[in-house]
Amino acid sequence: MPARDSQQGANAPFYATPLGVWLIVALWGLSHMVLRGLLTPVLGTDDMFENILVQQLSAGYMLRQPPLYEWLLWSLQQLAGPTIWSFLGLKYGLISISALFLFLIARRAIADPRLAALCVFSYSLFYQFGWNLHEGVTHTVVLVTACSASAWAFLRALETHSLIRYAIFGLAVGAGLLAKHSYPLFVLALFLAGLSDRAWRPRLRPVGLLLSLVVALLVYSPFLTWVLTEGRALFGDAAVTMGLRSETSHLMRAGEGLGKLGFALIGFSVPLVPVLALLFWQRLFGKMVPAEARVNEVARLCGRTVLVMIALTALLIIWTGATYVKERHMHPLLLLLPIWLFADLARFEAARRWRWLAVIVMTFAVVAILARVPGFVAPDRVMCGGKCRHMKPYAGIRSELAQMGAADATLAADDDYTAGNLRVLFPDARVLSDTWPGPDERRDLCLYVWEAGEQEPELSASEAFAARGKSTSVPDAPGRYLSANWPHLWKEEGWRTTWWGVQPLPPDDPLCR
Repeated sequence: MPARDSQQGANAPFYATPLGVWLIVALWGLSHMVLRGLLTPVLGTDDMFENILVQQLSAGYMLRQPPLYEWLLWSLQQLAGPTIWSFLGLKYGLISISALFLFLIARRAIADPRLAALCVFSYSLFYQFGWNLHEGVTHTVVLVTACSASAWAFLRALETHSLIRYAIFGLAVGAGLLAKHSYPLFVLALFLAGLSDRAWRPRLRPVGLLLSLVVALLVYSPFLTWVLTEGRALFGDAAVTMGLRSETSHLMRAGEGLGKLGFALIGFSVPLVPVLALLFWQRLFGKMVPAEARVNEVARLCGRTVLVMIALTALLIIWTGATYVKERHMHPLLLLLPIWLFADLARFEAARRWRWLAVIVMTFAVVAILARVPGFVAPDRVMCGGKCRHMKPYAGIRSELAQMGAADATLAADDDYTAGNLRVLFPDARVLSDTWPGPDERRDLCLYVWEAGEQEPELSASEAFAARGKSTSVPDAPGRYLSANWPHLWKEEGWRTTWWGVQPLPPDDPLCR
């Protein structure tokens, strides 16, 4: 680190130190965690099926996603149980670690530690970080942490030439491979960015890179072994997910995929990039005179990584004709973009503009948490949408299900939301869904549960179950309906009711296996 950076770092306020940045981001996460956990224990999007999968520890769970998230969640659930707290604790814990690594990178790219800290806090101005993160993000959080750690470890390995640092980089790469299948593009972009830069290219140590590869493969090997036993279905699943199987021509699909990539990049950048463009509009038109001619080597490496990552993604779309490209897939592509942007803008004297940005970031953080409250206390179709799944009153049927013996039974459900939340209610039960299998064990009692809607059913539960045509077994006992009322701050009890059907089945019924 240059002497000027070291001097500024020594005089940095607490909020602009590694511990300060981590603590602020951790407290930000804790505020959202407490708000969500205390106001509703219901599992929402993605969390619900993860709760089904992690009833047991496995080398792999599904071919379309590596298992690091499940391994971490399983470990945390040994302490916190299969509740919302395990999901929230893992999510915000990982985000705070990501913030720490990003700050360590930013400190080497940006001379002023205060601007480096503001850069990290400004990630909340990405919609996918500041809002969408709070509901329905699982493997992506692990991916962000792995990418952040990889970038930092790669930088330190090149700076120090230490084989130990290269081994640490290998650990980060192994974690990234276990985080999400899109990770290899990020580490490849990182390597190509360094290789293409004359300042970084001589620092690449072939022996160290080989060591990193060996360590990464060792970390990845448990899942790799599992994949090799399931490999025949891997491409088939990927082809369906990525939109590779279609009657449309390859050229048309590639064009569609590239168009979606462009819109996704723009969408992911909002509102951070427009806010920076508005505050520093003179920079766009060359009307600001920089104190330094260009950004430093670290910032340049970050910028090149972003550009190479976008280019690699575009080439992959052209090659495969993939059309499944969404804004929520852009995290690894634009993860280092704020560091490069802030490093560029930090070259100009603009103290007042930075203060305005700090106010905007703080305002957005407060608004984001306050905006979530109405959907929790008044979960009607106006406040949180029609489905409002995170407020569905599953707890209202716990007592009656317990009386039917659900606590130690096999609980099979026809949808993931019901199944995942049944495990919250009954942690010791064996839970299955029509989509995801549970532990391979037999229980003496099996209850099949399905959501019957918000109107009192006309058919009896046994008739409704038979009409679904999912089983040919003779039920052990007549089915029944359970209902629960939705909460609301000011509406009367019973303003909205959800019904569930419950049908006892023989333990050897295919639905219970």
